[in-house]
Amino acid sequence: LEIGYQKELTYKHSNGSYSAFGERDGNGNTWLTAFVTKCFGQAQKFIFIDPKNIQDALKWMAGNQLLSGCYANVGTLLHTAMKGGVDDEVSLTAYVTAALLEMGKDVDDPMVSQGLQCLKNSATSTTSLYTQALLAYIFSLAGEMDIRNILLKQLDQQAIISGESIHWSHKPTPSSNASPWSEPVALDVELTAYALLAQLTKPSLTQKEIAKATSIVAWLAKQRNAYGGFSSTQDTVVALQALAKYATTAYTPSEEINLVVKSTENFQHTFNIQSANRLVFQQKTLPDVPGMYTLEASGQGCVYVQTVLRYNILPLKNMKTFSLSVEMGKARCEQLTSPRSLSLAIHTSYVGSRSSSNMVIVEVKMLSGFSPMEGTSQLLLQQPLVKKVEFGADTLNIYLDELSKNTQTYTFTISQSVLVTNLKPATIKVYDYYLPDEQATIQYSDPCE
Repeated sequence: LEIGYQKELTYKHSNGSYSAFGERDGNGNTWLTAFVTKCFGQAQKFIFIDPKNIQDALKWMAGNQLLSGCYANVGTLLHTAMKGGVDDEVSLTAYVTAALLEMGKDVDDPMVSQGLQCLKNSATSTTSLYTQALLAYIFSLAGEMDIRNILLKQLDQQAIISGESIHWSHKPTPSSNASPWSEPVALDVELTAYALLAQLTKPSLTQKEIAKATSIVAWLAKQRNAYGGFSSTQDTVVALQALAKYATTAYTPSEEINLVVKSTENFQHTFNIQSANRLVFQQKTLPDVPGMYTLEASGQGCVYVQTVLRYNILPLKNMKTFSLSVEMGKARCEQLTSPRSLSLAIHTSYVGSRSSSNMVIVEVKMLSGFSPMEGTSQLLLQQPLVKKVEFGADTLNIYLDELSKNTQTYTFTISQSVLVTNLKPATIKVYDYYLPDEQATIQYSDPCE
């Protein structure tokens, strides 16, 4: 927590606001400032947070509250899907007001009360499911149960019920060729999580309401990836918040539970869960894949079991939301026994349904034995829309403010430090940071191979 707090302060502007790249951005961002302020307010229970950092942020946000009580969208809102189309001002005000209430502000606080007034004017007219779910949660936090119940009824009419699970989607009809194992849409996870938070946020819950919440949790639990997160950053934050709320609301002590995993090839392993180890993560590698396995549970209580299958496939050429191409500079192939350099020019643009994307990452995997030349970060930071450059073990990540319909070109050089024969192609991927299912991937290779 303390490390996270110190890192967060590096994104602070002198006026108290925050943005994705700190002072490198021209302005702080309303949405991110509200998110940081909420986190600081909640972290105060556990670590020292300088009250001035919270007060500076609150003062900046108050200065951007309009006479209507709504909040002005200052700075670049990287997560454009949060805007909800025409409900931009409403969803932004909803998020800021929720953040203030979650950090313990009272409904009589001027920033909260004016924000609620703005939201009441739009509560019943908004058609965005995301905004409806967020508003239902806010009015639950504020104790405005009449408006909450109206919004929950509207959400119920749009709920997608499948077996014992319930969820919501901003695109209610999935594509006919969608795989049952495909990655969840980040916005659907976030939207469903807000609906769950709204369901759970009231003084007392009936058994029927807990059962409904359990059905929502059943869908959310199936969307988790192998590492415990979800599709992206923001949906993981909200989903984990909703699941934690459900855990504290519906928790009942479990007795001893045994889970026996068996295979037809005489493999057997028993997981034992009791009060002393109920929060300990247990895992076991299955020896035969493919194979037929059964899971037998005995005892009384609730446990979460997940199977993970990892495999590699060739990347699909997906150009629905981004165009992506690469040009390789002329290479000198006469002397393959000495280290060489290759120049790359990456051309990309946004071709999706919105006017522009959210924040974008261009992820360049290195050819074996190659790495970016010294000075690549400084070179790229001078190119359009580039806000940050990171280089890991074998990957160069270029962070862009956004991409529009105009094609941008990013040029840099990679040099060979280790001679490798029979080089295999490497990938270049461009994807939306907040909607990672919006992406395009291509391959590039050594022109001398």
